[in-house]
Amino acid sequence: MSIERERQLEAEIEALRARVSDLERVSARTDAEEALRRSEEKIRAILEAAAEGVVIVSAEGRIELVNAKTETMFGYDRKELIGEMLEILLPERLREAHVGHRARYFGAPRARPMGLGLELSGRRKDGSEFPVEISLSFVTTESGLVALGFITDVTARRVLERSARQAEKLASLGTLAAGLAHELNNPIGIISSRAELTLLDAESKALPEDVAEDLRVIHRHAQRVAQIAHGLLSFSRHSSGEQGRVDLNRVVDETLLLVEKMIVKDGIALRRALAPNLPPIWGDANALQQVVMNLVTNARDAVKGGGEISVETGLTTEPPGGVRLMVSDTGPGIPPEILPKIFDPFFTTKAQGTGLGLSISYGIVREHQGTVDVQSRPGEGTTFVLTFRTAKAGDLA
Repeated sequence: MSIERERQLEAEIEALRARVSDLERVSARTDAEEALRRSEEKIRAILEAAAEGVVIVSAEGRIELVNAKTETMFGYDRKELIGEMLEILLPERLREAHVGHRARYFGAPRARPMGLGLELSGRRKDGSEFPVEISLSFVTTESGLVALGFITDVTARRVLERSARQAEKLASLGTLAAGLAHELNNPIGIISSRAELTLLDAESKALPEDVAEDLRVIHRHAQRVAQIAHGLLSFSRHSSGEQGRVDLNRVVDETLLLVEKMIVKDGIALRRALAPNLPPIWGDANALQQVVMNLVTNARDAVKGGGEISVETGLTTEPPGGVRLMVSDTGPGIPPEILPKIFDPFFTTKAQGTGLGLSISYGIVREHQGTVDVQSRPGEGTTFVLTFRTAKAGDLA
């Protein structure tokens, strides 16, 4: 073989080696791109499956990414959020101050819970607010620093915590109330009976009218104290009586039969929507009637004239299989600062109220292993939602 041919072959071999090397580099780059694509898909799948809302925000405060839970939690489609300022997810009263908080975080980012010790709120697309917990983290990307917010809706937890605190408070107050009621009953009974006897004597002995009027005032207020003492005993009672299968629709119908004429006479519309074939619940019909009566009476007092009271029953979806009672009114609503206190004994906004009605009702529902939730916003009325377990096959009739 000639030297020229050898050189030609060597050149061809070198060209082949270069070609193989190029192919290897392309293959490696393709493999790396494929691995990166799979990694990105995995990260995206994890974000979409997360039980928390995840929001990624640029240093300018614009939303770059949200997951499916964020869409569900806030009621937005992600297309409506991408590129918007983060403050769109906050109540309007907090937005201006949050701009400064956000800027300070990007100035010194670190992983931490947000607003430790504070009550944080999110704002849905429809304007409603809900309590949240937020954890913050950060990561540096090719386009710069971004913050990651992990958002948890804690509405259900707050309801449970409030119920637990209320139950603990009522248990301790119940013991005190029982003792106080027993101590009051005897002297009040004596005062009331003596006032009655003296008034009877006044008819024959012609006491001065001002003295007789004083006796009537004493008797009237003694009777009022006796009613309060009776309410205290009802509040402290641990058992509401004999229990069995109860038709909640029947309880509602019988209660409304007692108050419907009075409500309509006051110019209030009464609407009922009772679910047919509602399964029976386990409880004390008389005690449950007391609860319905109290809620409807409170609704009447809130509406006064020209409004509407709605009473509905149905099945619960969460937890499934339970029975729900809703009593709503179109009154002025309950101010946020008062709402946590409405089940406290002796707390009332009524001039002649004793402040025991709702606390007794709350205790009865708890004895029935039920729950009480209140939904109210100023100017938009109030809704009480009660849930009960249905009677099981093993329950005695």
